[in-house]
Amino acid sequence: MPNLHIVAEPPMTQRLVQSGAFAEDPLVVVDVGARGGVEWFWKVFGDGVRVVAFEPDPEECARLQAAGEKNVTYLPLALAAGRGTRTLHVGQYPATSSFYPNDPAWCGRFDVGDVLRVQSEIELATTSLRDALAGKRADFLKLDVEGAELDVLRGADLQPVLGLVTEVRFTEKMSGCPAFADLDNFCRAAGFDLYDLDLYRYSRRALPYPYLYDYHDDAGRPGPGPTVQGQPLVGDALYLRDGLTAGQPVKLACLFEVFGLSDCAAETLKAHRAVFAQWADPDLLLDLLVPPVKDERLSYADYTARYAAGDRLFRPTSGRRTPDPIVSHYDGVFTPSWSPPPPPPTGLCERLRRWLTGKMD
Repeated sequence: MPNLHIVAEPPMTQRLVQSGAFAEDPLVVVDVGARGGVEWFWKVFGDGVRVVAFEPDPEECARLQAAGEKNVTYLPLALAAGRGTRTLHVGQYPATSSFYPNDPAWCGRFDVGDVLRVQSEIELATTSLRDALAGKRADFLKLDVEGAELDVLRGADLQPVLGLVTEVRFTEKMSGCPAFADLDNFCRAAGFDLYDLDLYRYSRRALPYPYLYDYHDDAGRPGPGPTVQGQPLVGDALYLRDGLTAGQPVKLACLFEVFGLSDCAAETLKAHRAVFAQWADPDLLLDLLVPPVKDERLSYADYTARYAAGDRLFRPTSGRRTPDPIVSHYDGVFTPSWSPPPPPPTGLCERLRRWLTGKMD
């Protein structure tokens, strides 16, 4: 997680980092549910990022801390809405352990059901994110706590937070945890908007589809996971604040770019040019945000002018976009396939087309 549209080398962000935009005020990322380590893409900020990561499994937390990642602190704390004690239901795969036990009868209808079974239970002391941070600010949150994400958000100070990415579940039937609709309502009430959503589908045992990933357990044994088709059970949701009105526009624009939303980054930059001008020429930054189109790179001025003029550069090539009905594999990039254009109409259909387009002889 997340399996969203990540830009591996965001050029505008790289330029701002090089210019010292985060030297005195680093981006503060809080990772809740950090098993396996923090996300790789935060490294683009170099020394301009600080990550505070929470992992309730003490052995995993100690292993991660021993790795000595620069600017990353791991804490062996279990987060919830507040202080108390909760039962952690430990799954066959440690990453599936949750405060919300999966329903074995309902989950058993899916190919992945066996690995979602509860193996044991332990009692954990919990605290809120607000108390765990002890007054320190968080700019961005990453939440992956197997259904307890809304509980963590209810115990957080969200006022300074610019955005968050969270695992979501689309049905209460899975474990009785809050569903996506509940979390979405909470986030929107807190001033965030949904900017991206990725789905993980799982097929029924009656006719399982091929796997999307080649999952293996800690012993190297292959295991089930998301499938290329099936019912969407979980996903990743990206929430961010509005770039026109939120504070910290430089940080927010970089978050937009990192998550593949260069249009939102450009809108934020144009609305706060004076702030960006402290670190780099805003026009240069806009040029860096412009994506290549059909292998052609344009300046921001040329791009917007040609777009406004209806340039064919921004239209599909001849043919129809026809994605495969079932994606055979996932490589991080959706590449559309192009079929040949349909044969030209003949007879009455052709005469009608020419009449509608004003091309009658």
